[in-house]
Amino acid sequence: MRPKPLPVPLRRFERAQEAAVFELLIAVIVMTFVIIVGFNALSTLNKKVCEGQMNQTLEDVRTKIEEVANTKSKANVSISFPTCFAENGSRLMIVESDSQAQCSALCGGSIGRCTILTFDSPEFTGAKCLRVSSATTFPDGEPCDAKILEPSDAYVLKNWKSGDGIEQGTYLLFKVSSLSSERPEICAFRRK
Repeated sequence: MRPKPLPVPLRRFERAQEAAVFELLIAVIVMTFVIIVGFNALSTLNKKVCEGQMNQTLEDVRTKIEEVANTKSKANVSISFPTCFAENGSRLMIVESDSQAQCSALCGGSIGRCTILTFDSPEFTGAKCLRVSSATTFPDGEPCDAKILEPSDAYVLKNWKSGDGIEQGTYLLFKVSSLSSERPEICAFRRK
């Protein structure tokens, strides 16, 4: 005896169940693709936000140095690197450049020597032209004296042009005049 054939609506139901497996597989593949693209977009956005924060920090430091060097005033500047940059491999420095191509690109014009504020890390490199005399120094001794600050033991004198780079922290910058030197000298005191 032959089995009785299924009614027509049940046969359609079986075909629908077979098709549902493929539709689910396609839906999973599409959703996986959308999630991967979304995470890549978020990663790119986070990187750009981080680079923007560091560019803003560079711009703030540049502005404060130029104000102090050119107007003989004093300024407070806070330096902190965004958390997306590895602290170990990141350095903020003031360097002198004799490259006309680099100076022209950063400072404009056709100058052969310039002072540059640079940030370098494995993830990002940024540079800003410092429009100060290339003779500007950041002494780590005379004529800068922490005794004129209140309280004097709350500050440490730092040389911003040293090869060690500029540490993160809050700084007080001011220009000093020295009878023994005609070079512009900026004292950079870091709050402990």
